Amino acid sequence: MEKKEVIQILAMIESVYPQFKISDETVLMWLKVSKGMDYQLVMQRLSAHIGKHRFPPVLAEIAAFQEPENGYLQKTKQWAQEGRGRIERDHQQSRRKPSPDWLFKSILR
Repeated sequence: MEKKEVIQILAMIESVYPQFKISDETVLMWLKVSKGMDYQLVMQRLSAHIGKHRFPPVLAEIAAFQEPENGYLQKTKQWAQEGRGRIERDHQQSRRKPSPDWLFKSILR
């Protein structure tokens, strides 16, 4: 999050919870810790907290990080699709790949 966004969050907490006072140390600590956080997710969690709790949240209660992109699932789907296409092509052309030698050896045992 950017500095402006952190200050907006702290100001919102202070406006809803009068006992919460912002000090310079508080702002510096929140700025340092919230660098990798997603502003929209933090605001959603803060809004949910305000609706449920009468005491101000600690940082751990509203911290929210954006999930990094994981291309594994998409890559797996792509491989499955390519494999399915290859199997269908082989089936249509009535071609079968030769079975490996180790398969025959294990069957004959």
